[in-house]
Amino acid sequence: MDTSQIAELRNAVRQHVSASREQRFCYRALCVLLITEGHRTNQVAEWLGEHTRTRERWRKRYAEKGLEGLTDETSPGRPPKLSSAEWERLQLELGQPPGRFGLDGKKWQGKLLHDHLASRYGIEFSLRQCQRLLKQHRQQAAETRYKAGAGPGYIPAARQARTE
Repeated sequence: MDTSQIAELRNAVRQHVSASREQRFCYRALCVLLITEGHRTNQVAEWLGEHTRTRERWRKRYAEKGLEGLTDETSPGRPPKLSSAEWERLQLELGQPPGRFGLDGKKWQGKLLHDHLASRYGIEFSLRQCQRLLKQHRQQAAETRYKAGAGPGYIPAARQARTE
């Protein structure tokens, strides 16, 4: 196997492992297992294309806390301002005209959503973030409509044209 194939495999492992906390835990456990079975830390690090200090830190955390030491210490990123229940409720509200909530306007826009979130949820978002939320809502709504349109009675336009 040449070096480009090895690099490709290492990258595939890293991408797959970073997908969830559980997968990162399994990856760390495997690395610690290899080290405890007698493989040198720098050898394991080299095989996986990682830094030796990282492997050593995981081994030390395992020695101190057991399997618990291999879990992520914190969730990555900032916690969301809206809970999942609030986001679902907001999705329903965005399906209705802004006037229903005492706002001026016929269509949701960033400024209206900003005011709505501040008054109804007590949450401050930037105007740009409100625009992103609206875009996300519209994309999800479009996906739902698309999936709903592909029900049992759905006939693609191309096939419908041929049958007429």
